[in-house]
Amino acid sequence: MTEVRVKKGEELNGLGAMLKEILDQNIKDPGKYRSVRKLSASVVIKEATSGVAVTLILKGGEIEIQNDAVEKPTAYMEAGFENLAHITSGQLNPIVALLTRKLKSGGNPLLLLKISNIMVLK
Repeated sequence: MTEVRVKKGEELNGLGAMLKEILDQNIKDPGKYRSVRKLSASVVIKEATSGVAVTLILKGGEIEIQNDAVEKPTAYMEAGFENLAHITSGQLNPIVALLTRKLKSGGNPLLLLKISNIMVLK
């Protein structure tokens, strides 16, 4: 796996483009990729202010990203743009963001912990 696929026929929104770049860089690291390669799930990431969302679909070592939220994701997270930027840049720990309510989440919390390895640019 060397690249996150974009859903066929879509051009990613700004949030999706930012996340794809981070994910592409992180999955090149075998240690980070190992933490997600066996997952089969969908994760919605939503920017709270604008409502812009993307969905990550993980299946069999493949990762696909698409615009908008799927109806019943395995997990979701939602935060304002500034907090999402701080989380993805490594300035804000995702667990601290949850505890301080800067990040809302739902669904499978263990899944969110596992994918946090590939969502933070380090």
